[in-house]
Amino acid sequence: MTYKTKSLIYFSCFVIASIIYYEVEQQDQFQDNLNSKTYVEAEFQDAEDLEDPKKDLEEENK
Repeated sequence: MTYKTKSLIYFSCFVIASIIYYEVEQQDQFQDNLNSKTYVEAEFQDAEDLEDPKKDLEEENK
């Protein structure tokens, strides 16, 4: 096997290992964020359901 072929194989393995390590770390961080006690609750309302969106908004702000 030539030196260039060996180097290409080693470099390819390094790149693959780096990508796998990055993906595992990202998954762990994502899982930690899901398990954290900090979260946001949001209430959504469709604009199509509102008869007069400006009027409803003014009433909510009072």
